[in-house]
Amino acid sequence: MILNAKSKQFLDWAAEKMANIPSNINDLKIDIRDINHVQSDEISKIKALMKRYNCCIYNSGSELKSKAHLVSFAQSIGMMTYDLNNVDNDAVCSITRNKLNDKKGYIPYTDKALNWHTDGYYDQKPIYSWLLHCMIPAEEGGENRLLDHELVIRQYVLKYDDINLLEKDNAFTIPGNDDAGRLDTESYVCSNKNKYNKLHMKFSMRKENIKLNNNVKVAMIKMKDIITDDCKKYYLTYKLSKNEGIISNNILHGRNSYKDGENMRKIFRIRSYERI
Repeated sequence: MILNAKSKQFLDWAAEKMANIPSNINDLKIDIRDINHVQSDEISKIKALMKRYNCCIYNSGSELKSKAHLVSFAQSIGMMTYDLNNVDNDAVCSITRNKLNDKKGYIPYTDKALNWHTDGYYDQKPIYSWLLHCMIPAEEGGENRLLDHELVIRQYVLKYDDINLLEKDNAFTIPGNDDAGRLDTESYVCSNKNKYNKLHMKFSMRKENIKLNNNVKVAMIKMKDIITDDCKKYYLTYKLSKNEGIISNNILHGRNSYKDGENMRKIFRIRSYERI
């Protein structure tokens, strides 16, 4: 699909997308009996929600037994290979507060807020989906903010029709990180030139440690305005409880700051190189 406001194919897709916007957070929810042994009908319902909204929120009637069971669940819905570049060097990463990360600047592992972003925008290999599973919720705050990236791209094309600037492979550069063993990474902001022919986004609201191609700077400002203003009406916010989780085709998301109780907030995360 060519991302052009005069393209019939795009306009047909844009109309279909508008007809499939969740009316509220409950549209994304599904109950599963036991996350350790997910049934085929539950998998089908998850995939149907993902196809329609690029996101779903599940509630398991049973507690997760192990990380291996979470990986098995991820595989059952199509997440087969995983990003291991995390603090655990594992397919399942534990997201919890660690004061050492305040100094290193690894915000996900702190209790600070996370602004709008997609996962892996700093990596060369695209992250197409992710899963968050709540083991221990925060005492206060920690809500996840969700925004379908396809709605954002749709609105941008209809309003400005110059998204080709953001499709360039050198639209932005993330400087290398010695601690993470990462070299400078150039990337697109938006693209559907992938094995799925589906819209994918690499985006962060960050202003520091990101270099924009001169031709892209104005377009990126407009994209940020689309996210914060035009698409504000599409924001969904949800605080995960124990045994709940979010599955996403790497939509835009953020997190509110939080405070721990007696037990520290703990979220298991899986990032996959496959789209659901």
